[in-house]
Amino acid sequence: MSQNPGQLKMLPINAIHPDPDNPRTDLGDIDKLAHELKSVGQMEPIKVYPHPEREGDWKILGGHRRHAAALRAGLTELNCRIVEVPQNPRLALYLDAMSTGTNHLALDHLGQSQAIQGMLTESKTDSWIAKNFQIDKAEVKPRARLASQPKVAKLHERGTIDLLTAADILDVESETGDGSLFDSVVEDLAGSRWKQDQHDVTRLIEQKKANAKRNVLRAELTGQGAVEIDSENRYSGRWSKTDAVLSVEEHIQAGHQFDVSTPESVNWWAKTKTKAKQVSPERKAELELVRRLNGTLPTSKAARQQFVVSKIHDKKALTDLDDRRIFIEIIFALDTLTEERKQLIALAVNLPIPEPEGDESAWDPAVKERRKLWEMKAIDLVLKMTLGQQVRLYAWLQAAAAEDMSHKTNLYQRDSWEKSARWKPMATWYNQLIRYFGYVPDRDEVDAMRWASDQDEQFSKGMNVDLPVGAEVVCAGCGQHQVIAADASTPCPTCDGGDK
Repeated sequence: MSQNPGQLKMLPINAIHPDPDNPRTDLGDIDKLAHELKSVGQMEPIKVYPHPEREGDWKILGGHRRHAAALRAGLTELNCRIVEVPQNPRLALYLDAMSTGTNHLALDHLGQSQAIQGMLTESKTDSWIAKNFQIDKAEVKPRARLASQPKVAKLHERGTIDLLTAADILDVESETGDGSLFDSVVEDLAGSRWKQDQHDVTRLIEQKKANAKRNVLRAELTGQGAVEIDSENRYSGRWSKTDAVLSVEEHIQAGHQFDVSTPESVNWWAKTKTKAKQVSPERKAELELVRRLNGTLPTSKAARQQFVVSKIHDKKALTDLDDRRIFIEIIFALDTLTEERKQLIALAVNLPIPEPEGDESAWDPAVKERRKLWEMKAIDLVLKMTLGQQVRLYAWLQAAAAEDMSHKTNLYQRDSWEKSARWKPMATWYNQLIRYFGYVPDRDEVDAMRWASDQDEQFSKGMNVDLPVGAEVVCAGCGQHQVIAADASTPCPTCDGGDK
């Protein structure tokens, strides 16, 4: 059959065939479109090319909905635009499916995922797909992953979960190897009427993982003949936990019963000779609550930590202002805002701390009020700093207590564990000053460090400052400054060996 690319031609509908790789899973309201085709006519041709396996027939590139509607309407032919056989038919199909047209119904979420996955399979990069279809590059691969899981794609489409949460759900089976666990998570979410944020879903997943582990452990123990203690015996006073280190078989032989409160541990209970005691319903309910919480709080912890990690990795999780506000809350935290720290903050923002006047004491209400106002002004000044400036201030505050006594040789000493612990924050701060700020300790600082290090080598391990290649010394004889190797004993060039 002769053909010219771009030619419009009426073709018999029985010679036109859908592409089985069409990513569209929802053809929309075919009855409505069929009615339009019968009453108004075909407004836009479908795109076809010569069928590679059926001589004289055609394969649809674009227009699967119109073809289905024409069949529903009982039409015998369709207006078609003949195109060249694509070099890569699958890629051409995916590209067309993601495009728009007069009678083109936008792909549903699953269809988009299948089209994106198809383009990735056909060697298109996520950058190329993002650029050509106005999709955030970070979303391309997560969207593609939904292609193989229609149920998860449906949850995403209806707004129950976002893409990051969908990715977490898809990881469940690969991480655990338990398909039923994945199905259980999806089933629970499918029954939800509300949007679930990532933290909620993470907690659901972690809880189901924990329950699955508990069930496996419980099945293993009961399979060996062990008996699980019930709530009646647990609170009767006639059974108590035993710390005996025995094998499962030995516990069973001893008549012990087990309790799986967490996925990682088993408690064994031994019968006592104590008389049974009456436990009030209120006390029993309280004990059951504590037991339940001990079993579920580890899940809450794991979910919360995953939530924090996700927010740390998300560059847009907080605004710059919120990040700096968090940092300020850390800097001005009441439990760590010592007088030494306040003095350093006062220096950094050039705002002296109010002192008592006349006969006032530090505890007078007027002094407290002035200091409260000072703190508010200091917070405002620190808030105006850049995040980098705040980080540098915070690093300094970590050594506040040591900095406060750095004018005394006592600080540099480390001939006991107590003194060594006192010196450590200052050693860390010195190393940061040298490594990042380019600070060069002067002669007296170097002398104090070396003197203290020589006092007791045992407590100096890991406590020494990595002095820069050049440390400043001053000749005691002539007062001349010079920079020498930190561990050298270079004679003064003026005094020829004067005291350094």
